[in-house]
Amino acid sequence: MSKLKNLINRITEFGTKPNVESENKTDEIQKLLVEIYSEYLNLNAEFDDGDYDEEPDFEYESIKKNVESNFPNFGWYHSVWESHKIVPDADLVTGDAIDDLTDIIKDLLEVKWCFENTTEKNAKWHFCDLMKIHSEQHLVNFLKYIKDLKG
Repeated sequence: MSKLKNLINRITEFGTKPNVESENKTDEIQKLLVEIYSEYLNLNAEFDDGDYDEEPDFEYESIKKNVESNFPNFGWYHSVWESHKIVPDADLVTGDAIDDLTDIIKDLLEVKWCFENTTEKNAKWHFCDLMKIHSEQHLVNFLKYIKDLKG
């Protein structure tokens, strides 16, 4: 479990610190997100019915400001809505790499809080739940954006 915690700690730095040191931030965040996605896909989490305090509300705007500082060249992109359907007039949607990364980090800060303030079982379940209902789509979109950015 320490691998998951370490990944979360490093990824969240990009949203909690304005000038994260890294040889290549784009390569690093891409690799970290691939690793965290692998952790999610391979994790069997069970619901913890313990009674815990609710995690704090991590402020989106402050996280976004740090993400923008760490990745000033990230921006908007297009993707196809319902890409699994082949239709002649596919609907394009606009995405935002900064928003994707901000949302991922915000969710991971909640998981980090759960690791520090509840049980490991609860934190793992919270991680899987947030990935399934929210972060996974942002992560996949973001990874596609980085792939396209690199050519």
